Amino acid sequence: MDSRVTPDRGTSESRIHTRKVGLFLALAFGIAWTGAIVLYLAGIELGSLAGLVLLVVMVMWAPAVAAIGTQLWYGESIREGCGLALGRLRWVGLAWLTPVALVAGTIGIGIVLPGVSFTTDYTMYLLELGLSQEEAAEAVTQLEGVPVSPAVLLVAQGLIAGLTINALAALGEELGWRGLLLTELAPLGFWKLSIFTGTVWGIWHAPIILQGHNFPDAPVVGVFVMTAATIVMALIYTYLTVRAQSVLAATFLHGTFNGLGALSLVYLTGAGNLVTAPVAIAGIGAALVVTTLCVVHDRTIAAESIMTGGPLSPWA
Repeated sequence: MDSRVTPDRGTSESRIHTRKVGLFLALAFGIAWTGAIVLYLAGIELGSLAGLVLLVVMVMWAPAVAAIGTQLWYGESIREGCGLALGRLRWVGLAWLTPVALVAGTIGIGIVLPGVSFTTDYTMYLLELGLSQEEAAEAVTQLEGVPVSPAVLLVAQGLIAGLTINALAALGEELGWRGLLLTELAPLGFWKLSIFTGTVWGIWHAPIILQGHNFPDAPVVGVFVMTAATIVMALIYTYLTVRAQSVLAATFLHGTFNGLGALSLVYLTGAGNLVTAPVAIAGIGAALVVTTLCVVHDRTIAAESIMTGGPLSPWA
């Protein structure tokens, strides 16, 4: 009997292929966590060039490998099961631009938090990244020599990266989270699906967070903060992906967010990453604001609501 069908249950959850979801999650966590452990045992710094490349290959692409492997195991279409389609391009484009609003909101909320202030001291941020005083000074000189505002240049670079190299890395996660998992958990409805996916997404990050990624000064607390952030962010990712009817929306959103997220750390000072990071307190606040905008659109503007709690048809 297909495990999608459970005769003694009449809820939408009965249509979920639990064994398939379980296989996907086992692979996604197993591959990524094994990769993270290997990086740790090898003593490779995640912030180094080698560390970043291996992080993408061994960790970020684990959900995609898991999704592809799961679809092949069940003899089902990778394209259809993971939402690989052009979809509604205006929504894909909106998803690509959404990180600009998220980062701007993060900076705006961060400024009003106790002890946090706005800064344009690029040198300090570059020094924190590990550059020498001379390297940082040279970089700032080059940045200031560009005939446009440094902020405009950094945003433009992030947007371009979000469509190109960052998108390639982000696709590794999104084929799993907003691809296969969204497809399989669609019967849960918008809210349950998003909260479950966001929780899984956050916990999945645990090994690299514990190694100091994102929150080097508070890795243990960082796991909980990251999970809170991914739960809220998942609401936005789900909404834009379903509206776009394509996993490309989540891919460009994710890639661009990774390209622009560090701007909150550039322009906010006076507090640690747990406060000013795009996946910390200020970032969670910004994500809640954007989620509210999604709710308003869904309830008052959209021709058809997808936030009712009823089953979704993400690729219809």
